[in-house]
Amino acid sequence: MRHIDEPGLSQSFFSQANKGPLKKILVVDDWGFNIMALKIILRIDCGIDPELQIDSANDGRQALSMVKSNVRENMMERCDYEFILMDCNMPKMDGYQATSAIRHFLHVSGLPQPIISAVTGHSESSYVQ
Repeated sequence: MRHIDEPGLSQSFFSQANKGPLKKILVVDDWGFNIMALKIILRIDCGIDPELQIDSANDGRQALSMVKSNVRENMMERCDYEFILMDCNMPKMDGYQATSAIRHFLHVSGLPQPIISAVTGHSESSYVQ
């Protein structure tokens, strides 16, 4: 497993954001504070413009809906979300279910899979895989 703070990973991924169409990030968390903190980290550490490049969802169901809407807006030709930061434990639909549903939707649509990274405050080995 690679971590976003691994040397060179964030710079290499986000430096590609300047090539071609604007790449977007979807931050999914049921705590508004966590969404705000992740936006600040992405802005300061990675040079991401939160207003232009980051969307947020409050639960997995909303994230899935946003991915589907984005693909439909792009005439089923692409998904603008190339990186999704997904909280694991949320109401309505948790991060595991949302990740599975997003991956399935994009697969049956014949579209590339985004990087989906788990975001959790848990450190127990059952959560870290």
